[in-house]
This record gives sequence, structure tokens and C-alpha cells, in this order.
Amino acid sequence: MIKLAVPNNQIYDELLSNINSQNIKDEINIFRFSEKECASHLLNNRVDAALLTPMGYAEGLFDADYRIIPGPALLSEAYTNSGTIIFGKGLKSVKSFASDKPDDFIVTIGKLLLGERYNIFPSLENNYKTIEDMISNCDVVITWNGEKEERVTLDISDEWFDMNEFPLPFAFWVCKSEEAPENIQSILTSLASDSVEKQITEELPEGKDFVPRQGKFLFRWNDDYERALEFTLHFLYYHQLITEIPAVKLLGRD
Repeated sequence: MIKLAVPNNQIYDELLSNINSQNIKDEINIFRFSEKECASHLLNNRVDAALLTPMGYAEGLFDADYRIIPGPALLSEAYTNSGTIIFGKGLKSVKSFASDKPDDFIVTIGKLLLGERYNIFPSLENNYKTIEDMISNCDVVITWNGEKEERVTLDISDEWFDMNEFPLPFAFWVCKSEEAPENIQSILTSLASDSVEKQITEELPEGKDFVPRQGKFLFRWNDDYERALEFTLHFLYYHQLITEIPAVKLLGRD
């Protein structure tokens, strides 16, 4: 049985849509962890492959001979209503932010975008359990899927694409070069849905006549994804979240 680690987030379910198929169930075991735990389990040989964020890939590559499996993956382009920056009401300055997932990659990107685009550098507060408590007590909340009509928000994927003109890589499958399971690429392809992309259109509140924002999720590794990942790794290095710019190494190529 091939052991796979996947972040415990429904945004990745499109890559697992055939999980109940009998021929798939007989070949794999899927474990849901936090993003950091997925990276740790792959690094320490507790799983055979893991769905890693660019941060997880970059951090582990310096200690292991990782390879990206060029198959199913998740990439967001422009507006996708996934990661959200929420501003408190009546703000005059921004000094603190909170998150229910402070270690997740999307939260890190959200915080960096606040600095890059708006010269805002809030410190993290971890004292609050719910989004509502965070909004009531902190200036900014960075989270998954936090948009609501009455809130002032920024869509992280949209902000990233507007600033960089690159899509944002969320996660992709990674294994160790010397321990790559047999037929792993075809197995992961069979596990995922057949969808190549999913169009997203902003749902406007009733009575609003704004032009809705649009974007899409992409579910396959390709040359565009590789270029987007290379850019993202350079971005993380520029902000000194990684000490070196790692190479993008593909299984079967590098």
C-alpha cells in the first residue's frame, strides 16, 4: 500500500475525487495532516509521497532528494475565493493580525502581500479561537474562505496575480527520488478528477451592480505551473523565508 499525506483542507478534494474507487482503495492509504505535518512525514519517511506547498518543498529539499511528480496539482489564478485577508471595521492603523491556520502557506503569502502592496507589517496574535473573536480583537485576520458581505476583504489569490502576473501554486505531489513508488504518477492521476480547471466567478450581494471578479483553479502540472513555482520560490527567498533558491526537480527528468 502506498501511503500518501494530504493537507486536511477541502480545497484539495478535487485531487482525491476517486478515493472511493475500488482499484484505488486497494493501492493507497491517505492520511490527512496539517501542511507542516505533511512535509515532516515525507521528510522522515513516514509516507511515500505528500501533497506539499512551495514552502514545504523548499524546506525539505535541502535535507532530502525530492522530486515533484508532474501530475495532479493545485494552482490558483486571479480571484478564487480561497485565501482571504479580512480587515476590522473602522481601522486607522494595522498593528496585529490573527489566523486560525497561522502556519499555512496561504497565510504566509497573505502577510507578505500586506507588506509588499500596502506597506503593512502586522505582528501575529494567537490568543483567539474563532474568526469572529479574531475580527473583534485584531486589526486583520488572514484565513481560508473568509469572505462575507459585511466584511472588508482582499482575495489573496487575486492580490498575488494582480501584483506578480503569475498564478499562485498551492500544492503539488512530491516524493523522494530514490524511493519513488512504482507507477506513482499514474496512480495519482487516477486518484484525481478528470477536470483540468475550474472557473470561479464572484458571487455579488443582491442589488450590487459591480462587475464580478473572475479567476480559476488549475489541477494539472504543466510548464506554466513550473514557471509559477520558480517565481514563488524566488519570492520566498527574497523575503528570506528560505535560505537558498531550490531547483524545481521533476520525477523522471532531473
